[in-house]
Amino acid sequence: MRSNSVLFTWEIGQGFGHVMPLLPIARELKAQGHRVVFALRDVRGAGALLKNEGFTVLQAPAHPDQFFPAHGPQPQTMADILQVFGFTSKQSLLGLVAAWEGLFDLCKPDLVIASYAPLSLLCARRAAIPTILMALPFELPAAVHPCPPLRSGGATPSGRVDDRIIQTINAVFSAGFIASVHEIFSATKVFLMSFPELDAFAPRGPVEYCGNLFVTDVGRAPVWPEGGNSQKVFAYLNASLPDLAGLREKIHASLHSYCIVLRDADESLLHAWKAPNVSVVSEAVCLDQAFKDCDAVLSYGGAGFISASLLAGKPLVFYVRNLEPYLSAQQVAKLGAGVLPVPQSPSGVLAGLNKVLNDRSFTEAARLFACKHKNHHPQELACKIAAAALQITKS
Repeated sequence: MRSNSVLFTWEIGQGFGHVMPLLPIARELKAQGHRVVFALRDVRGAGALLKNEGFTVLQAPAHPDQFFPAHGPQPQTMADILQVFGFTSKQSLLGLVAAWEGLFDLCKPDLVIASYAPLSLLCARRAAIPTILMALPFELPAAVHPCPPLRSGGATPSGRVDDRIIQTINAVFSAGFIASVHEIFSATKVFLMSFPELDAFAPRGPVEYCGNLFVTDVGRAPVWPEGGNSQKVFAYLNASLPDLAGLREKIHASLHSYCIVLRDADESLLHAWKAPNVSVVSEAVCLDQAFKDCDAVLSYGGAGFISASLLAGKPLVFYVRNLEPYLSAQQVAKLGAGVLPVPQSPSGVLAGLNKVLNDRSFTEAARLFACKHKNHHPQELACKIAAAALQITKS
């Protein structure tokens, strides 16, 4: 069997959710003797973890972070998001394209597997490199022009931003390279990493839902504090969440025991969060163990983490800042397997936790989801996707 070079790419987004779903596929390809390289937008969270797994890790060409503020104007369409990340600036795109092409020259990939990495897909297309897109629901716009609104009930988009993006890409690549924004996300093969009932944009046209690939067997063992009562909450939060100090005060005053992953926290912030009923770290915690021990999950996380929680039969309470996790949280609330406090506030979060911990219907709904998808096996799925990847390289 010929050994292939496979490049995994990630350009937009935050946290572990864009990397962890790729890890089972990468492990399978590596086990079969193929060379695997990761090019990541943010190497701080998962870079060391991937290196310890034996993979080469590189910094991906990426536009400087310009995420939408939690309480400011939010993107109305996928085109709005791409505009923030440089897709209407010819100068920005020329530089990023040059960097991607230089990275391709170094890695010489036979296949690119992209997770929210639209420019890497375009560069691979021009270089005639086959591609696989591993997309979360939010990341796969409908195949219509202009891009539809991300929220229901919003005004119909004018298409002006779409047109500017199309013009800029065609100026950088070649005339007629794309005719609509959704074509940016075209790939040789597309997998949607979700379940239909968690897809806020369902029903769609024909798509291949592959379910959850979020890795749950890596990271340090969870530590549960001795303070607090017997009810355990596993929390996955971020240091940039609004009114984090207020949430900390509410959690410190709570009677529950908390094991918290506080992403992007420095040592002083971690120290401030420690309490008799709180254990806190900034690095990844083994989710298999954390889900086994906890009674509920508090999350700012995205679709992959949410799916992993539900597959473990654990109900969720959400404290989110961006549109993507908000839409996913709404789907969980519709299932009755979690609470999305409105408005989002520390007091609302604690009220939600008390509700979920004291009302068994939320746990029963989460377990019903887990039972419905009991035949979902991420390792088998990873083998299937790896086989599809290798088949693509042969064609």
